Amino acid sequence: MRKLYLATAMFLGLAACGASPNGLLVSPGAEAVGGNLFVETLENGDQILVLDGEVTPDTSYVFQSLAEYTEIDGLVIAQSPGGDLLAAHQIGRTIAAKKINTAVLFSCISACVDIFIAGHERSIAAEAELGLHSAEDLEFGLSVDRPYWKSFGFEAVNEAAYKVPFNDIWIVSSERAKELRLATEIIR
Repeated sequence: MRKLYLATAMFLGLAACGASPNGLLVSPGAEAVGGNLFVETLENGDQILVLDGEVTPDTSYVFQSLAEYTEIDGLVIAQSPGGDLLAAHQIGRTIAAKKINTAVLFSCISACVDIFIAGHERSIAAEAELGLHSAEDLEFGLSVDRPYWKSFGFEAVNEAAYKVPFNDIWIVSSERAKELRLATEIIR
């Protein structure tokens, strides 16, 4: 059984990676596993699971499959503009159930934040940003987002996010993310 780790060292390794044909931030040697998920192998042989791109139903399917057959310690979000809300919630529920750690390297926007907040430990790079706003379909978004965010104890943050129109964005710095308890640690 393959084990995928989340290590502080990954911030240094991924930050040094250039753009590759596979994604924006993963290394050219990263193994694409589908759904904008990649496995990076560190110099010491440890492997980390990286989300680099949009959250899609395929992202959820691949993540669910990996979680069933692989021991996952953490998910590194290199960058994601968000995407499918229900797929993000499926990933988040699995992360919470399996007590998987999450980390943001550069940016995590919209539905991506729904994945990040599910982490057992939630690390964020000092220069990273989270981006929040309401769902495009306000009624649908509130009906699925409110209970989801409440289950993690972030109902006040969710209410504030839903005051931001879908076509706008509330940028949350790493410091503010820590103050709001969205992040448990800032990695410098």
